[in-house]
Amino acid sequence: MPLETQLIEPSVALLVGLTSAVASLAIVLTGRWHGKHTHDCAEGVQKFHTHPTPRIGGLALMTALCMAWWLMRDRHVELLGSMVIASLPAFLAGFLEDLTKKVGVRERLLATMLSGVAAWYLTGYSLTRIDVPGVDLLLAFSLVSVAFTAFAVGGVANAVNIIDGFNGLSGGVLLICFAVLSSIAWSAGDVHLSKLSLLFMLSVGGFMLLNFPFGKLFMGDGGAYLMGFLLGWTAVMLPARNPDVSPWAPVAVCAYPLIETIFSMLRRLWNREHPGLPDTEHLHSLVKTRLVRRYFAHLAPSLRNALVSPFCWALAVLFALPATLLYRDTAALMLAVAAMFVGYAALHAALLRMPAGEPGSAS
Repeated sequence: MPLETQLIEPSVALLVGLTSAVASLAIVLTGRWHGKHTHDCAEGVQKFHTHPTPRIGGLALMTALCMAWWLMRDRHVELLGSMVIASLPAFLAGFLEDLTKKVGVRERLLATMLSGVAAWYLTGYSLTRIDVPGVDLLLAFSLVSVAFTAFAVGGVANAVNIIDGFNGLSGGVLLICFAVLSSIAWSAGDVHLSKLSLLFMLSVGGFMLLNFPFGKLFMGDGGAYLMGFLLGWTAVMLPARNPDVSPWAPVAVCAYPLIETIFSMLRRLWNREHPGLPDTEHLHSLVKTRLVRRYFAHLAPSLRNALVSPFCWALAVLFALPATLLYRDTAALMLAVAAMFVGYAALHAALLRMPAGEPGSAS
């Protein structure tokens, strides 16, 4: 099969997914030796798990990505390598937070933005248009374009970290977003980017075997910022490499985590709260306290935790699907994103009005 029309060789796909799964399992099995530094405690207003759990799943994800880089033998390897290298500031900042709990929100955000700048330097891509009059004129200046791109990528990475609250939640959303980006890239004729998106999916998929449904391993900040950065940079490259793809298509694809983040920021500004403080009013938190605790109290605590994720996955799919059909139509995508904001706000308000279920002794 010609290189331009093939995706991933089965042997490569198997090895990347297997590397992620085996590395994840190794972290879990060796927890007795590193748990003092890597286990997530079960206390805190945002904690819904009941046992100390390793939160360094990002290490398994990075291992799988390096395996993918090593296995690639075609012209795609250079771009993958550039993305892995550029991801290091974001990954290391998150990983250090997982180990020390001493890396602040601002420092982690700056690290993800630094990864964005590094990715621009290594790949040459940046956001030069968002199809908004006036703004596109500013983005014609390289400095503005790079700064805007770095901020946008940092925002996506932070958004993935924010939704990393329940077993399988962020991993499932990443799988959905990468799948849709891969589909759009394929439709646009960009087999290269479609292939990279599938490799990222395989890396996440192996980790998910240990993360969902029983939560034996958490993605942690390192994993969330790593995969969030890769998601953000894939979203940047999609319209940059394919002029017929609207820059609003990746916005729609990533709408669920992005809208969650924007609403969280607005809520904290309204309540005059520090952005680094824990937040119990994320949509996934409300799904747990208003729906799962009330209607699924008969299930084991670990299953109640995991049950939050399918609700949010469904929302992520609902938000991302329009982009697969409308990826060339900026006006329609803008309307779709606006409708998503309204729908999210209505759902959040409805959940907030519902009485909270009893937490019980172990939920």
